[in-house]
Amino acid sequence: MKIAVLGDIHANLEALTVVLEEAKKLGVEKYICIGDIVGYNSNPHECIEIVRSLDLLGVVQGNHDSYISTQNDLTGFNPQAAAAVIWTRKQLSKEELTWLSKLPLKKNINIRGASTKISLVHSTLDNPHMWGYIFDKYTAEASMQYQIMQLCFFGHTHVPLAFDKTFSGIEGGFYKEFEIKPNHKYLVNVGSVGQPRDQDPRAAFVTFDTKTKKITMHRLEYDIPACQAKIRTAGLPERLATRLAIGQ
Repeated sequence: MKIAVLGDIHANLEALTVVLEEAKKLGVEKYICIGDIVGYNSNPHECIEIVRSLDLLGVVQGNHDSYISTQNDLTGFNPQAAAAVIWTRKQLSKEELTWLSKLPLKKNINIRGASTKISLVHSTLDNPHMWGYIFDKYTAEASMQYQIMQLCFFGHTHVPLAFDKTFSGIEGGFYKEFEIKPNHKYLVNVGSVGQPRDQDPRAAFVTFDTKTKKITMHRLEYDIPACQAKIRTAGLPERLATRLAIGQ
């Protein structure tokens, strides 16, 4: 079975559409979402509707999903992110907000016929509600101490990194493709569909083939000017539009 793992979509309909078209071409059968379906960009309703229509193995809540679906104080959010949260709250129906609010913070998945067991989380496994960031092997190790499955997909940083833990320690870095090996534990950031931050503006998503046990990163061009125009029309902060073109 081939699975597409999507993360940090952030209401970017143009990017999500291109990603799903590519996933179909690749023969993807099932989907996983590691959160932050909404926030920043201007199509939250459409992106929620599309994600809910997919054949999902699992979806977890991201910090923007959480803050948008509640009235939690936005202290700690930068002004641009906070403005997008407030704007998005007004765009969604009560039912959509309730759905976002009830998403779990983490989830374990057992796929029939697949030997690799999977965990999902948006931020970290040790304190998922604190929305911490994993950028290096030290923060990765703290999270992996709570990882009971061999493979965990996560997001939040919008930077695709993979960490490989064996008895001898942890290694990590950017990746294009690698194979899951016995007696290894993996923590994999799948990058961002809707707002990449690794200096590459192309939409990012991952496929996992349960037969070959290969994880592959995919990067795709999408219509950034169209997305930027809608952000400006909505009256969202200009910074949210300009950053898309530089992947930052």
